[in-house]
Amino acid sequence: QMMRSSHYILKAYDEAYRPFGIRATQMPVLGAVARRQPVTIRQIANELESERSVMSRKLQVMEKSGWVKEDPKASGKEKTFVLTREGKELIQKILPVRMDVQQRLMSVLTEDELNLLMTLCNKLKAVS
Repeated sequence: QMMRSSHYILKAYDEAYRPFGIRATQMPVLGAVARRQPVTIRQIANELESERSVMSRKLQVMEKSGWVKEDPKASGKEKTFVLTREGKELIQKILPVRMDVQQRLMSVLTEDELNLLMTLCNKLKAVS
């Protein structure tokens, strides 16, 4: 049931984001770049608790889409990334859509259910 619930949630975001050409799984990466730029793949992977290879592939796709680019000022061994103007514009367009989807998903739960959901998510995060 948990896998199915996760699928339904991602599907709701993916459908809402489709007109913008971005997937729900890419948004946290774009957000991490926005918050921490310039940022390395390692820093993004650590923040999102993911593998560097996964982040590298996502950033390649996002770079091809024009949302991020390598930081031209970077001088270290690791690649660093910054948002492009298109990436900043995309975030501004997506944020209201994200809030609408989140509100729609949460609106079917009572306050007690929302509190329980947050408690359970925190417990499950501690296991991983």
